[in-house]
Amino acid sequence: MDHSLQIFLSIEFDPSVPDALSQHQLKAFLKAAADDAHARADKLDEDDLLRAALSAWADQTRELLLWLESQGDSVGRTRTPKQVMALGSLRTHMVMGLKALKYAEG
Repeated sequence: MDHSLQIFLSIEFDPSVPDALSQHQLKAFLKAAADDAHARADKLDEDDLLRAALSAWADQTRELLLWLESQGDSVGRTRTPKQVMALGSLRTHMVMGLKALKYAEG
């Protein structure tokens, strides 16, 4: 039994694909692609940017809240009572901020 691998190449003519490109043409294609990328970046919607920033903030806030919760009483061992109260206040404001964001999104 012959187990040889046979590969058949079929190259069909496609008029939209040139046989060759000059260095000048390649540079022109690269510049056009870069210009197109910049144009798309300029069209980013400000609302989308705000949503992305708020989403990143919410993720980091949740992560910090989980970390603070996991630390329990050990957070207060190396801090003064005022610092512990300040961290508690910060935690409260972070939770309130997350709730406000939830209602703002809607």
